[in-house]
Amino acid sequence: MRPTTPGLVLACTLLACAPESPPEPEPTPLSGGARGWNVVLISVDTLRADRLGAWGYQDRPNSPAIDELASGGVLFGDAVAPRSLTWPSLATVLTGLYPSGHGVIDNGRSLADGQPALPLLLREAGYSTAAFLSNMCRANHQGWDHFACAGGVDRRLNREALAYLAPRREAGEAGEAGEAGEKDPAADREPPFLMWVHYFGPHPPYYNGGDRARALDPDYAGLLAPRKGVLDRVMTEPIELDDADLRHLDALYDAAVMGTDGLIGELLRGLSELGENDRTLVVFLADHGEDLYQHHQYLYHACSVYQSSLHVPLAFVAPGLLPAGAAIAGPVELSDVLPTVLDLLGLPPPACIHGRSLVPALERAVAGSVDELGVDDHFAGHAMSEYGDSLVSTFQEGSWKVVSNPDREAVPCMQGVPAGFYPIGETELYDLASDPGEQADLSSRHPEEAARLRERQALLRASLCPTPAAAREPEALPDDVRRQLEELGYVVRDG
Repeated sequence: MRPTTPGLVLACTLLACAPESPPEPEPTPLSGGARGWNVVLISVDTLRADRLGAWGYQDRPNSPAIDELASGGVLFGDAVAPRSLTWPSLATVLTGLYPSGHGVIDNGRSLADGQPALPLLLREAGYSTAAFLSNMCRANHQGWDHFACAGGVDRRLNREALAYLAPRREAGEAGEAGEAGEKDPAADREPPFLMWVHYFGPHPPYYNGGDRARALDPDYAGLLAPRKGVLDRVMTEPIELDDADLRHLDALYDAAVMGTDGLIGELLRGLSELGENDRTLVVFLADHGEDLYQHHQYLYHACSVYQSSLHVPLAFVAPGLLPAGAAIAGPVELSDVLPTVLDLLGLPPPACIHGRSLVPALERAVAGSVDELGVDDHFAGHAMSEYGDSLVSTFQEGSWKVVSNPDREAVPCMQGVPAGFYPIGETELYDLASDPGEQADLSSRHPEEAARLRERQALLRASLCPTPAAAREPEALPDDVRRQLEELGYVVRDG
C-alpha cells in the first residue's frame, strides 16, 4: 500500500471530486517500481516553463536537449514554485515542505540540522550521494557524500559532475570486458547513486548566453546587455523599454537558455555512457522563472507573485517505467517532488511532509488515460506560494489564482528601486485559462471566487503538519554570503 501523507489526504478535501465518467483502464501500480534505481535531479536557476519547446515555446528552438529529455517521460504542464527565489524553492524540492515549514524563507537561510531531506533519506537507504551546485551552496546541506560548488560557472559544474561519473563508467566498462556468463552482472553493480546538478542557467545578468544574443538579434543598437549594472538601471532609474529593447531582452534570455541547454545535453550524454538508463530516474525542474518586464516593468524574479516567475518546468523520466511523451495539466507544486521520488523508489516519506505524491497521476499516464492531446486534467489540484515572513501569498486551484496581501505591505525585494516599485494588491484574482499573462485582475468582478480561494488556502494551511524548522529563530547571515546576495541585487534582511 502506498504511504499516505497529509498532502494526499488533503487532495480529496481541497479538490472537487471528479464527476462519474466511463470506466478507465486500470492504472499500473508504480509505487516501488524504481526501487534501487539511480536518481538524477537536474535543476536550472531562473528557467521559465513557457520558454521551453516541450512546454509550448515556438519563437525559436532554444532547448533541444531539454525538450528531448522531457519527451522521454512525463511532464507536468502547470508546476508552481513555492516562491520566486532560489533557496526557498530548492529547499522545498529537497524536503517536500513549504518554506514556512523548512525555515529557508529567504536566500541566505539554512536548512536545520537533521532536517529530513532527499540526500539524507537516500543515503540511509544505501545510496551514494553527490551534489554539484552553482547557487545555494551555503545552506547547511547535509547527507552529501560529495559536494561541489561552481559559483555560477556552469561549464566547470559539468566538468566536475562528469568527473564524478567517470569511475562508475570505467567500472562498468571493465565489467563488460570480463568473461561473460560466470555470474549475474548485477552482483558487481555499484550501489545506486543520487546526483543533483543545479545550473545557474538564465539567471540575470544572462551571461551564460555568451555571444548568442548578438547572433539572435544582430541589428540591436540599444541599451540592454548581459551586464548587471545595465539591467539594474532599467528598474532603478527607471528606463522604459521599447519594442526593440524587449526583443533584445528576449534574445538575451533565450541565449542563456541555449547555453544551459547545451551543457545539459553534455551531462545527459555522460549519463547515457554509464549504460544504466534502464534503472535511472531523472527529475528535471527549475527553481523559479523570470518576469522579463511583464509586470511593473520588472526584469528579475525575487519580487514576483506572478506565473512569469512561479510557473516552472517539471518532468519525470524513467525509461521502461514511465511512458514517453505524456503531459499532465493542472497545478502541482515543487513540494510534490520529494514524496513522488520516494514513492517511486518504494521508500517511506518523512513523518511530516506538505507535498503529495504524483504517482497516482503518473499511473494514469501509464494507463493511457489521457485525451488525444496527451493532456490529462483530472489531477488538476492546488498550488501555493509564500513570500518570506510576510503575509503575501498566492493560491491556485484549477485555472483560478488569487494573490493576497492582507497587510497591503510594500515588500522590499530589490535594492535601489523607487518606493512602491512592485505594488502587490490586497487581493488580485486571475483566470489563468483565459489570461495566462495575468493582465486582467478580476477581483472586483468575482469577489466570491477570491473569497472561495482564500478559504481553500486557509483549509490547506490548517491541515499542514507543524515542523520544528518553522519555529527556528532566523540566523545572522555570514558577511560573505550577505555580500554575494547583495551583488546579485537581492534585499537581504536579518530577523
